[in-house]
Amino acid sequence: MQHLTPVGLSQDGKELVLTSDTGEEFAVAVDHRLRTAMRNDPARVGGSEGKMESALRPRDIQARIRAGESAEDVAAAAQTTVESIMPFAAPVIAERAHVAQTAVKASIRRASTESAPVGRTLDEASRVYFSTTSVRADDVEWDAWRREDGRWTLVATYDAGGSVHRAELSYDQPGR
Repeated sequence: MQHLTPVGLSQDGKELVLTSDTGEEFAVAVDHRLRTAMRNDPARVGGSEGKMESALRPRDIQARIRAGESAEDVAAAAQTTVESIMPFAAPVIAERAHVAQTAVKASIRRASTESAPVGRTLDEASRVYFSTTSVRADDVEWDAWRREDGRWTLVATYDAGGSVHRAELSYDQPGR
């Protein structure tokens, strides 16, 4: 492969001028594929060379991630690598993390008692619970995924007594 160095645009701005180590000049048409490649956006590069080889469409990948499947499981179902689905999966994984953090900060709905006043957040309630166990509240991993009815399932995963435990709660995002 020959190494080329960009010199600049042609006078009409329609071609990128490149030079080789020997001084030979080359020109490449500046089109949407080149602009997309320069933005380092592999999901949008046109032509068959930029398309992901997958048994699943990007929309299906995102739906499965949003429904709680791991990137590894979705990649296996798509018959491709985790790296190739990440441009589609990453925004949904971030959405799940955001929903989980929002849910942890939300007020919980239950009757008021002296030890559990109304309006306490899930974070506060979980910290009280975990303070009575050998689990540090900061060691709890929170995740969320959307159910078919539009609500979210919030999951707390933690290690207690040498085994992994899970707590699942329902979270109505619009109602908080």
